[in-house]
Amino acid sequence: MTETIKTSLTALCVRMRQTGIVNAAKEARLIIAHVLETSYEAVYFHPEQFLTKQQLYKIAELTERRCQQEPLAKIFGHKEFWGLSFMVTKDTLDPRPDSESLIEGLLSHFLEKERPLKILDLGTGSGCLILAALSEYPNAVGVAIDKSYKALLIAKANAINLHMANRCHFVCSDWATALQGTFDVILCNPPYIALDEVLSAETLHDPESALFAEKGGLAEYERLAEDLSKFMTSQSQLFLEVGHTQKHLVQRFFERHGLHLLSTRWDIQGHERCLILGNLYSFTEKR
Repeated sequence: MTETIKTSLTALCVRMRQTGIVNAAKEARLIIAHVLETSYEAVYFHPEQFLTKQQLYKIAELTERRCQQEPLAKIFGHKEFWGLSFMVTKDTLDPRPDSESLIEGLLSHFLEKERPLKILDLGTGSGCLILAALSEYPNAVGVAIDKSYKALLIAKANAINLHMANRCHFVCSDWATALQGTFDVILCNPPYIALDEVLSAETLHDPESALFAEKGGLAEYERLAEDLSKFMTSQSQLFLEVGHTQKHLVQRFFERHGLHLLSTRWDIQGHERCLILGNLYSFTEKR
């Protein structure tokens, strides 16, 4: 019997709902669109289209992966962030909407988009933060750091795909231990989840090194606080992602080493997700 998108969709939704996937119809259409190399809208508005045996097999294979709680981004191999498409793999953290608060904070503090900023991204992963920043500041240059060589390969591929490879250097290092010099902007989304915290099965498809930290999720903030001031001038600012309950603890770490909280940015749930840190007197300086 020949199947159409409509008849296939019915079976897929039943299977996906059995495994607790709430938005089964939407996700099933996204899987079909991915296999057909077409848009979600084309699948939605043309349910009468016939599917080949090869297409049906591939759709079933991807659906089973989703039913095992693998995120769609990992299945498809890409994720959107700041309006840009990023390649992702098991070696990179999937870009999350909450992290866009760092880019929002950057834009609110550095208003001159033609400014030739030097931007450092610590723990770059897929490169989403540094490349989103460079997309907004056409004269800026960046350095992206990650201790995972495999993640750096993905970040470099994303830079090439987004035509920004000539403005960003990629360095394999444990935080900034291999760096010298100073930067106008530092972006960082470190691991901040406590080792004993229970996460969803989907989240656990991300690399553990990008998720978990010792000392209740605070260990990497302590390390960063000790080292980052030497890479900052009196005008530099650090845009740091934190867990939604960690603001005050992280703030104290950095204050001990001369960096003070200038302002914060909220994520889409209303949590103070981005801390903006710098020298105390730079708060009132016009950007």
